[in-house]
Amino acid sequence: MMEREWQGILSKYGQPVTLVQGEERTPVRALIQPALDRGRDQEIPSPLGLGCQDRFLYLGPAGSPLDRDTLVEWKDKMYRARTAHLVGTGVCPHWWAVLYPREEAAL
Repeated sequence: MMEREWQGILSKYGQPVTLVQGEERTPVRALIQPALDRGRDQEIPSPLGLGCQDRFLYLGPAGSPLDRDTLVEWKDKMYRARTAHLVGTGVCPHWWAVLYPREEAAL
């Protein structure tokens, strides 16, 4: 029953997202928002210059798996999953992930 409720929430409040796994592109609706950490700067110095530390929380449908090789296209930008887990099994299954902006050049 909660699965149906979760799908209703994603349908109503979710944003259009495309999951890219190799050549396969899967459109889904997911909740994405900035992961704010108090006391943590968005940019930190490194030997190569300032590094971006932007992170985003992703909550998506259980039927669309997410792993570290999956690219997430959202608002015309590409993101990678730093961590991704299927949570809520048996009650309200969904994918929980932390995304970061993809910085490598496309091949």
